[in-house]
Amino acid sequence: MPPSPPDRGLNVIALISGGKDSLYSLLHCIRNGHRVVALANLYPEPKKSPDSQHASETKEQATAKEHDEEEEEEEEEEEEEETEDIDSFMYQTIGHSVIPLYEPALGIPLYRAPITGDAVDTARIYRHDAADQAAETSSLQDQGEDETESLVPLLRRIKEAHPEANAVSAGAILSTYQRTRIENVAARLGLVPLAWLWMYPSLPPPTERGTDSMAVVEAGLLEDMAACGCEARIIKVASGGLDDGFLWGDVSGERPLRRRIVKAMRRFAAPEDLRGAVLGEGGEYETLALDGPGFLWKQRIDIVSRETRTAEGGVAFMSLKGARCVPKDAEHEGAFSPQDVRRPALLDAPFASIASEDLSSPPLSSLSGSTTETTVTTAWSGCEPVHRQTGTTWTISNLIAPEAGTGAGEQMKGIADKIQQELKASHARSTDDIVFTTVLLRSMSDFASMNSVYVSLFKKPNPPARVTVACGDRLPANVKVMVSLVVDLGARDHRQGLHVQSRSYWAPANIGPYSQAMSVPVQEEGRLVYIAGQIPLDPASMELVPPEQTEGYRLRTVLALQHLWRIGEAMQVVWWTGAVAFLAGSEHSDARAQVAWRLWEKMHARPVDPEDADEEDEGPQLDIWDIKYGRRAEELAPPDSSWVLPKFSILKADSATSVPPFLAVQVDELPRESDIEWHGLGSRCRQAQLTTQTTGSTFITESGTYSVIEIESVSALDMAKTQCPTLVQATLYTTQNISAGSWPGQIVPCRSVWGRGGRRLAAGVVLHREKSDSIDYMQ
Repeated sequence: MPPSPPDRGLNVIALISGGKDSLYSLLHCIRNGHRVVALANLYPEPKKSPDSQHASETKEQATAKEHDEEEEEEEEEEEEEETEDIDSFMYQTIGHSVIPLYEPALGIPLYRAPITGDAVDTARIYRHDAADQAAETSSLQDQGEDETESLVPLLRRIKEAHPEANAVSAGAILSTYQRTRIENVAARLGLVPLAWLWMYPSLPPPTERGTDSMAVVEAGLLEDMAACGCEARIIKVASGGLDDGFLWGDVSGERPLRRRIVKAMRRFAAPEDLRGAVLGEGGEYETLALDGPGFLWKQRIDIVSRETRTAEGGVAFMSLKGARCVPKDAEHEGAFSPQDVRRPALLDAPFASIASEDLSSPPLSSLSGSTTETTVTTAWSGCEPVHRQTGTTWTISNLIAPEAGTGAGEQMKGIADKIQQELKASHARSTDDIVFTTVLLRSMSDFASMNSVYVSLFKKPNPPARVTVACGDRLPANVKVMVSLVVDLGARDHRQGLHVQSRSYWAPANIGPYSQAMSVPVQEEGRLVYIAGQIPLDPASMELVPPEQTEGYRLRTVLALQHLWRIGEAMQVVWWTGAVAFLAGSEHSDARAQVAWRLWEKMHARPVDPEDADEEDEGPQLDIWDIKYGRRAEELAPPDSSWVLPKFSILKADSATSVPPFLAVQVDELPRESDIEWHGLGSRCRQAQLTTQTTGSTFITESGTYSVIEIESVSALDMAKTQCPTLVQATLYTTQNISAGSWPGQIVPCRSVWGRGGRRLAAGVVLHREKSDSIDYMQ
């Protein structure tokens, strides 16, 4: 649910290392309609005179004469044997002597600077413990400058030379360590981060590759590089599975080499790590890009002389001499176009299959020109904040501040002050402990002014997940903004967050003050995963799926749920405790609620054959940070575990249903004028049970119970209130007029509410109890 509008035609600074991934990312920039205006490279600090180093650092500021002298120095350096290669978590440095040739090869200006500092901040998430992640200096400054900071002055100099630059691309595939560092620098410099290859191994194959029965499945990214004429040679191996016999092999050339790499890595890489290892993501091998399609590569790079060298620990590498640019073969010059750069399919196979089905009865297409009247409602007549606490969870609901002013920004400032005062006074906590927020607006036109204040509350890398909807005149009079929040009172270092800010093909980027997900421990081994609301954005363009499509709503509903699913899988959710589908607009509202329900139902249908159920989760993917520190990533599911949610093996045999609790609610507006937004709460648990009654459904685990009560009358609502005293959360989605103090929890005023089967309701209540001693709320 990214708040900002899409950026069209970005002007990109491309971070290049010489490796296959950073250069291939340039092709995706062009494929997606963007322009690469500059290349940026960091290289090992040269061991030569200060004057020579100064000349390299001030290249773009030099006079024409000085520039020519530097080019002559670079040509001389190209004739020298490359000897400097440093072990860096962030940057590939082997082959750095060839980097100057990318400027004439691609016809794009190149800017370089030496790497200064070391890997000082070795946390998986960059500046995770900093008081302010956007500050120029960090709390670790006394230990020396982190190598990540070398990017800052380099990118600033490029922005001065190219003021039109507004984005930066990198080749991160699975490394959270690398991605969060680039995102941090990009945010501080006002650049949009692009990571086209992020989670590429787990994405559905492009249509073109799907028809190729000879493709090496585990090397899908390399297959796609080969399909558009890339050439990338292995220049270093550092894995027990690869020896010097692989050196100078073209990973994007003939398939036999890719098959050899897969076969070799199978002997040394765990199944869940195989695809990452085949791509060299864990440092198993490093490459040097020498050629590519003519729409980017104006010349190709030729290496005159090379020699195999060995080092300790089974490392082998190529010593390169005499690199130069040479003309490309005329027959290959126009062989490829940007359209030959393969993009992953928009939908995973299960979602694509469901998207082709008719999920409504009657079909949406048969309702052309008709509308469904919304429930007649009146404004919420009052509001009082509600505090609830059980165990390690504290909720503060329905915060407003109309006394602060008439504008949304003024009222958000008043609410922010109240939040900080409450956190400090009650539990000596801060906004760092908030894991989820619900923001209700009177109008989406108030979003920008609200968000400009909201962002000031969160300085850490993983801000809370968030849902934002507009309720119109259903909010109390004079209220422009209302905020409810969930505070985790447990140990901060036990939380896990996912905040991918880079644009990719995976899921919508969250550029702003909220994360895709926050995971907190409950009881002994369980976890709750709060996930931000998801609207149907194409992740690559950050634009909504076109509304003019005949069955556009069905596709948008499926895509938004897929975003929720991918984030859930990345956070190792095994089952949903329940979901709320927010709908905007009045046309076909009953039919649209039914589509959402049918989709939710189909995604949880029991497998026909027990052997079709998911395999046990084999654990997360490794990256270079894990390799050095001996820890496993807990934020990303293995890229080849394509379908781990829902995990039917944890569902008790006596469960009455396999479909978790569900509500669909109609509000006035959603972000970006979307007509659908999915919000879900995920669970990581050992065992679960689902029950269903005429009044709702319940999800039960060893660590908590989650119920949805379907309310058809005010009397039923009064009965539901009797369950609230022992609850952590009690959220009411209601079409009824609510008076001040009448509900002991969070309130979301709605136009209409639907339950299971698309049944229209007066209200729906979501209840959460931390322990499962008394599991049946439904009387």
